[in-house]
Amino acid sequence: MMIISTVKLPEECKRLIPVKDEGITEDDIRNAEIIMLWPSQAREILPKAEKVKIIQTFSAGVDDFPFELLKKDQLLYSNAGAYSISVAEHAFALILALAKGVGVKKRVETYPLNNSTILILGAGGIGSEVAKIAKLGFNMYVIGVSRSFKGTYYDEKYSLKDLEKVIGRADVIVDTLPLNKETRGILNYSVLSKVKEKCIIVNVGRAETVVEDDIYRILKEKPGVRFGTDVFWRVNGKENFSTSKLWELENFTGTPHIAGATANERVLKNALIQACKNVYRILNEGEGENKVKIEDYI
Repeated sequence: MMIISTVKLPEECKRLIPVKDEGITEDDIRNAEIIMLWPSQAREILPKAEKVKIIQTFSAGVDDFPFELLKKDQLLYSNAGAYSISVAEHAFALILALAKGVGVKKRVETYPLNNSTILILGAGGIGSEVAKIAKLGFNMYVIGVSRSFKGTYYDEKYSLKDLEKVIGRADVIVDTLPLNKETRGILNYSVLSKVKEKCIIVNVGRAETVVEDDIYRILKEKPGVRFGTDVFWRVNGKENFSTSKLWELENFTGTPHIAGATANERVLKNALIQACKNVYRILNEGEGENKVKIEDYI
């Protein structure tokens, strides 16, 4: 079976699967049955891939994948969980910065984390790591709101439809949701208006799960609410990190989509190896992890 990768892979991958990752030709693309790539590369590569049956992404999220190019007999697998620890650490970096006034040029009220209540939106790989840090590091009461759950650190579990009922109990809210039809705009004004007057909200999932105008309005109406995000809304295909109007507000902070730490050699290597291990499972067990439900996106 012909397997190609658009990225140079660690040697550990070569010992797992027979993959070509250098000197890829047009014939290689045409004949490949499994292709490993970043979603941003799919639009150029997939139209040439006449025999491909399986696409494995290196990214955890696939919201920017060109689903319209997928054929009915093709399967798409994400790399969900590959960056979970790094993103969870970053979530707490934002939480602590907001809670303790880090980087603020004046004295502000600090918010305690120990024994407070945290609500985690999305209980997959990232959410489960956030829950672990919250419980073991800060003895927080952990509420999970998700379609499915990983990990054992949740004190209460709810479905997404229950979000409005429980969001008002949280001192800290962490959004780790992927972006799909169900989650787009889930944190809108109707939901956000129910948060506590003093609440920390952090987004390390996807920007568009939060309505930008609505979070801006909440931060203006409730100055005790503090919001931090690592993901920004797309304008003409690019995240508006430097131009978002949220920067006008003192109760906001952000980072330019660096939580995944893909610029870190060790983190990226581990992520690439995880993707290769999933291809190994597909080859040897007939099924891999993180198969994408196309109907969630189109």
